[in-house]
Amino acid sequence: MSKAKLKTMSFSEIHVASIKALADALYPSSQDGGGAATPLSEQPMFVERIEEGVFTHLDSFEILELKTLLTLLSSAVGTSLLYGGPSSAFTSLDFASRSQVLASLSRSPIGLRRKAFNGLKRLLMGTALSYNAKGESEAPHNPVWSSLKYPGPPVEASNVTAGYDFIGKSYVNVSSDDEFDYIIIGSGCGGSVVARQLCKVGKCLIIEKGTPLPSDLKDVSQCESEGMSKFYEKGSLLTTSDGSLMILAGSALGGGSTVNWGCCLDTPKYVREEWNDMGLSHFHPDDEEFNSAMAQVKTYMGVTDKGIVHNGMNKKLIEGCDKNKFEWRVAPQNIKDTSLKSAGWTCFGPRQGNKQGGGVTWLREYSDNGGKFFEGLAVKVVTKSGKATGVVVCANSDRDSPSKWKTLNVRCKVICSAGSLHTPLFLQRSGFRNKNIGSNLRLHPVSAVMATCKEDIFGYEGAPMTTVCTEFQNGVDGDGYGPKLECPSVHTGVMAAALPWKNGPQFKEALESSSKMVAVIVLQRDIGGGTVTGKNNGFDPVVDYVPDARDEKNIKGGLKRAFDILRVCDTIDKIWTCHVDQPCYDAPSSADAEGSAANLANVEAFRKAIDENGVGVNSLGLFCAHQMGSCRMGQNPNAGAVDEDGELWECDNLHVIDASVFPTASGANPMITTMSIAQMLGSRLVEMHKATDRGAILLDKRRIRRGELTGKKNGVFSSLWIGAFVMGVMGAMSAHWVKKLEV
Repeated sequence: MSKAKLKTMSFSEIHVASIKALADALYPSSQDGGGAATPLSEQPMFVERIEEGVFTHLDSFEILELKTLLTLLSSAVGTSLLYGGPSSAFTSLDFASRSQVLASLSRSPIGLRRKAFNGLKRLLMGTALSYNAKGESEAPHNPVWSSLKYPGPPVEASNVTAGYDFIGKSYVNVSSDDEFDYIIIGSGCGGSVVARQLCKVGKCLIIEKGTPLPSDLKDVSQCESEGMSKFYEKGSLLTTSDGSLMILAGSALGGGSTVNWGCCLDTPKYVREEWNDMGLSHFHPDDEEFNSAMAQVKTYMGVTDKGIVHNGMNKKLIEGCDKNKFEWRVAPQNIKDTSLKSAGWTCFGPRQGNKQGGGVTWLREYSDNGGKFFEGLAVKVVTKSGKATGVVVCANSDRDSPSKWKTLNVRCKVICSAGSLHTPLFLQRSGFRNKNIGSNLRLHPVSAVMATCKEDIFGYEGAPMTTVCTEFQNGVDGDGYGPKLECPSVHTGVMAAALPWKNGPQFKEALESSSKMVAVIVLQRDIGGGTVTGKNNGFDPVVDYVPDARDEKNIKGGLKRAFDILRVCDTIDKIWTCHVDQPCYDAPSSADAEGSAANLANVEAFRKAIDENGVGVNSLGLFCAHQMGSCRMGQNPNAGAVDEDGELWECDNLHVIDASVFPTASGANPMITTMSIAQMLGSRLVEMHKATDRGAILLDKRRIRRGELTGKKNGVFSSLWIGAFVMGVMGAMSAHWVKKLEV
């Protein structure tokens, strides 16, 4: 949204008064028991940054919901309705009474009240502790950062030799009836890899709705709020429909590879075995095609587990695992220099060029080979006689103006790589109705156990996810659906959005100890699935997802194991979870006290509290950074939306190549799996395009799979049918002669 348009959109005085009252109650100043002398409500640019986020990223209905909430809080009647008891207007209450109202909302037995509280807290606190109060041309600064010891994004020398200088020459405008061999929708982990292959055999166009990266990497500020707003879906404000789970998804050139944490895990063997058992034999652990694709991907991305420098947070994870004798290993990285402090800020844009994401690898080569980009939306696919023949596109601002849409023609294939949130929407807008489109969505739900140390850890500095604990990945039922334990990148805005709130002083104290904080996340390989559907004419995702009971059991088990890891580490002071009714463990004052009856009772009480609090809706802080499976691959239309080549069962020449084709959750950070699938399927498309011998075999397999071969094809017998016929005759003759010999 343009700045000119934003200027015409703002909150009323009533809304602003409620925002200020909420902010000062959630994060109090010193006069109300907090540490900051100046209330948040008086900090420069605070309200303006809230308005910017709301009016840029929320739709009209969501804005109406927010304004209604703020209006209710400005009156006695409205506050009483929200609070569930008599009250004056929230804006006129003293600090203690405001705190009481907010505590009541956060713990209400009514789900809508808990959702309202969490939505307000995430928006206001996530913005307050991350926004840049300076101009875009100045070094980022926030009035609260100094009290948190948070330095903001560091400026370090970079040894990068190639950035995004190719972008200026590669973005183009398009006109109706422009023709391409291949149109690729999305430039993320799937689209970037397949585009780099196809551009060598045909004229290609990538359609990317996300933000183009600046040609000069120095123009990436790496300020948290700016990075979230520019490079994440819905400015990082997307949640599940019940508001209980925050969804972080890349929405920029390069997709998730531009903003992820650099953790490069192979597809686990037990997951590949499961997918093979579902009839998808190319995922078998010994399959040469997929193994070769994965090896090529890791080589191209510079993935290595050698020379990794662990930051303070990962060192604590290693220490706790070693003392418990839990299995852990180094997580391979595509970050060239993991020792740089700035490696912890790569999730807000690639300023140093230190991470080898899709933009500086696959997409650079795509551009060098003549590939072009169009910034905008793919509205729907055009079909004729059951085949994809084109794509309707528009500028991002024209999606509700059909008269401005343009139809591009395709000679060969349309590749949809829009990701697990948007690929289903594109297919649904195009009229496809396979039951697997938009279903089976897996999210790898994540929660965390947090601890403060006696010394500064600065967990946001350095590469964030360099170790992974695999001790519990098999799950409590031994079925392969358990959690991995890892360390995240913990910056002030995400921390403020995710941390539980009991009262203002407690919340403030936790955040002001962030420099000493260690977080161990529980990343659950979910067996249960959700759905993604469209709203606002089918363009915006609605995610419905509630963790399965089996996933809840594993999440609780993972939280207890993360607690076991942290409590044995030296210099740990306090430990807590992200539950609203937050259990807190105070570490014993000495080694002798570790085995005392009192400490053992505290340990047991903490573990019991995890079980009792559970994984209730809006009662435990949950988020996800992985979305998978919403157009899964299957050996027939009942089992999946696409076949083993990624081709839609309902439409020829329309392929899906992204994480949405995962048959189930990958159980590992999905970048390498997605890219390996794209490398494998892209290679097949190239072979078929070139009409090589292997390409002919692949085409025949495809035709048989899709029921196109019934004997003759274009006057000649298929080589596979001839082979089957000959083998059948030979088999019959062999059986005949065996019988004769037996007689």
